[in-house]
Amino acid sequence: MSKNLKTILIGTTLTAGSEEIARTGALIARAAGATPWLAHAYNLEAFPSELGAFEESWIEKQTTALREAMTRQADSTGLATVPGFGGDQSCLALGTPYRVILDLARKIRADLIVLGASEGGAIQRAFLGSTADRVIRKAPCPVLVLRPGAEIPPNRVMIPVDFSTVSASAFRFGMTFLKLIGNGKPIETEALFVLNLLEAEGSLQFTPNQIGRFAGDELARFVKENAPADTVSHQVLLGYPREEILREMEERRSELAILGTHGRSGFERMMLGSIASQVLQRAHCNVLVVPPTVTVEEDESAEKKAVAGADWEFVSDEGPLPAVRS
Repeated sequence: MSKNLKTILIGTTLTAGSEEIARTGALIARAAGATPWLAHAYNLEAFPSELGAFEESWIEKQTTALREAMTRQADSTGLATVPGFGGDQSCLALGTPYRVILDLARKIRADLIVLGASEGGAIQRAFLGSTADRVIRKAPCPVLVLRPGAEIPPNRVMIPVDFSTVSASAFRFGMTFLKLIGNGKPIETEALFVLNLLEAEGSLQFTPNQIGRFAGDELARFVKENAPADTVSHQVLLGYPREEILREMEERRSELAILGTHGRSGFERMMLGSIASQVLQRAHCNVLVVPPTVTVEEDESAEKKAVAGADWEFVSDEGPLPAVRS
């Protein structure tokens, strides 16, 4: 995608819980100068048997009511006043929600999809709804999953990384996204790498301390090559990735996490694949999920710098060790 968000697709259920989703989507579209689309998928209600013979007007009444509800939501959330939004950008479609959203995202070449995680009770909100989960798995663009009450633009952001090309791409997109929606607001952003205990202790060539320092050097290089100077802090933790990422997000009170959907690191392991899915399910904050097909337009030399591998021939015995939680 380009360095600007041009088209944003907002999925709505037209319930009270989706008001915040539409309002946030409108805020992002306005800040980024993007054209917003509002989409709702529906299934027809069963025709009441007490009314006798089926009448086609029954279908027309349902669709009319839904269109009116979409208009009301666009008005009440400020979406209707965002430049570029009009009747053509309000999509009502018969079908399965995730299919409708994915088909429309491809058709309009959306740069971002905005969805709610779930509108159920406390237990259900701990997990993603089926629509959000399915959209994330097949989306052609980044997906912003919103949970109730989280602030946009955020104050504190966490970006777990694994040094892969996919992770670098997600990191750069995330930084671009924050710049577009931040309106000059300072945002505390931290890049986090979790060094797996088994990897740190399982090397035959290097000591755990050497590997820890190597990870710290590599993370500092990764951040330097992919973010403007002095805008992102970074930290290496020693432990198990899923637990450490979630705990760090909780302790920092992160309001947004930015995740690549999968990647393979210099340690030849999967970091943000199944782990990303688990973090996404359990995170209490908003999550921006960036698929591996997304790249930010940059010159070739910058891309090469961003993904250059580390030198395993030399590992410093100097420098800070990764943090180990008790």
